[in-house]
Amino acid sequence: MRYFLTSVFCLIASLVFCGEDFVTFNDQTQNFELTKEPGQIELTWQKLQSYVQESFSANETIKDDVLSINTAFLNDLAYIKAKKSGGALKETEFEMLKQWAKELQTEKNIIDNPQNIELSPSTLTEVMKRELVLQAQRARTFAYAPYSKFHVGSAILTKSGHIYTGANYENAAYGSTLCAEGSAIAKTVSFENRGTSLQMQEEIIAVAVVLRGGPGSPCGNCRQSLFEFNPNMLVIMADVDGEILEKPLSELLPMGFGPCNLKKAEVK
Repeated sequence: MRYFLTSVFCLIASLVFCGEDFVTFNDQTQNFELTKEPGQIELTWQKLQSYVQESFSANETIKDDVLSINTAFLNDLAYIKAKKSGGALKETEFEMLKQWAKELQTEKNIIDNPQNIELSPSTLTEVMKRELVLQAQRARTFAYAPYSKFHVGSAILTKSGHIYTGANYENAAYGSTLCAEGSAIAKTVSFENRGTSLQMQEEIIAVAVVLRGGPGSPCGNCRQSLFEFNPNMLVIMADVDGEILEKPLSELLPMGFGPCNLKKAEVK
């Protein structure tokens, strides 16, 4: 069953977020297929739910983890179905939902850049943005949110094309909770091992944030944390169904305070 699940989803894994295609479950081939004219709508939703849920029992060994992940997945599923009034399953929604299953995830550490574009907030293609959103959703499935049940994922993109992801994690002492964006920033600095260079050369060019009920923007603390490294980065805010809103960070934090303000205050 595990091999079957993986092969089924790999059929369309390379076609992430392409246009307005729909996903339909073909009862004869027992596979999910891309189509312009969706059919078997209710069956497709049911099969997606059963396949993802079966993967939990195959991968998760701790019962409480299975229950927690299953609840979060079902909440996303119900939210998307309600939002579209039970309509056909879009490819974007399919790719976002299947990230809840570890073995079905599409993990990327480097953005696809076949034309070797010089990456900046203004040169990112729609495909790149969607890839970054997908990685934020993948990270979101690992969020530790036992108190709020509010899962958030974030993915940071640097000029070099590297992707660093993070999820929110909560604490019984609520003030010790860390947001997904802060988690992704910490990972970026730790892996690159060059925090000063990241800041001075504005190496972080984009961040994607995914949550349910969005597109939702980073909180005030996270906007300030991101502002430290590049006021001009692109902030891609996405709902769990792939709906996207984009804004430059400077618009989300007008008249922000950063390293340049401290520099101006220096007496020489």
